[in-house]
Amino acid sequence: MKPVHILLMVITTAAWGLNFVATSLVLEVFSPEQLAFARAFITLVLLLPWWQPWRRVSVKFLAAAFSIGVVSFYVLYTAIRMTESLTSVAIGTQLMVPISAVIALVLYQEQISRRKWVGIGVATLGALVLTGATGLGVSALALALTLIAVTFYAVGSIVASKTESIGIWRLLAWISAVAVVPLGLIAWAAGPLFPDPATITTVHWLALVFSALISALLGQAVLFFLYRAYPVSDVAPYFLFVPVFAALFSVLLFHEHISPGLAVGGAVILLGVWLQQNRKSAAPSVRLSPDEVSSDKISPDELGPGI
Repeated sequence: MKPVHILLMVITTAAWGLNFVATSLVLEVFSPEQLAFARAFITLVLLLPWWQPWRRVSVKFLAAAFSIGVVSFYVLYTAIRMTESLTSVAIGTQLMVPISAVIALVLYQEQISRRKWVGIGVATLGALVLTGATGLGVSALALALTLIAVTFYAVGSIVASKTESIGIWRLLAWISAVAVVPLGLIAWAAGPLFPDPATITTVHWLALVFSALISALLGQAVLFFLYRAYPVSDVAPYFLFVPVFAALFSVLLFHEHISPGLAVGGAVILLGVWLQQNRKSAAPSVRLSPDEVSSDKISPDELGPGI
């Protein structure tokens, strides 16, 4: 990956780590159903100019959008609300990396070199080390729900991003559009669509805006753009920085106790990401003939359009 894209992905994972904190704050007054609906509603309103519902999309793409917008976010919010340790929930996201690699291999026959598998394994081990760095216990149910959420998100994000006939912003608009009605019905069945405005402070509003604008829109736009520009196995390992940033922000804002294991886990994650990115001794993921290299011909299936 180009250095600018690596920096972009690291910034995105930092935003997602902070989003665990923001989500925890919002869930003080919103229920998981209300937050999932509010997020989908806000993002759809902002993306209406790009939605273009009169242009047909495939059922496969709609299923991917549903798995992201409805299942993954609602289940993740439920997991966050039921545990006191933000770090323990963030740790559940670590398995998105090997899950994403397997999905890309099975669905799109993306070749993954042995060096990449080693790097993914080392980085995942670092995230496991990070599990023991928090002073709070891990909730088994919250962890299980988080794994369900990240699995649906991994499948949906890869399938949706590979639908190259749909631009990035229209893709995000469809995710919100598909989700807003089901999530609205779920929220309505569980209680009012929105909490009492009198209970929502400025901090809660700011956290909600951050979650919807920075995490949901800009963060996912970066992810889908990079999924189209690079193999999934190049991009996915950066997800493992999310629990690192989540733990750091939890320490700074919520004073969670973090042992020196945080530094060890973070260092191992860095090593794993470096291993899978360093290709000096690894076979390239995409093989091009001399004629293709000289003429800069790369098929849309290999790179796809940008944002």
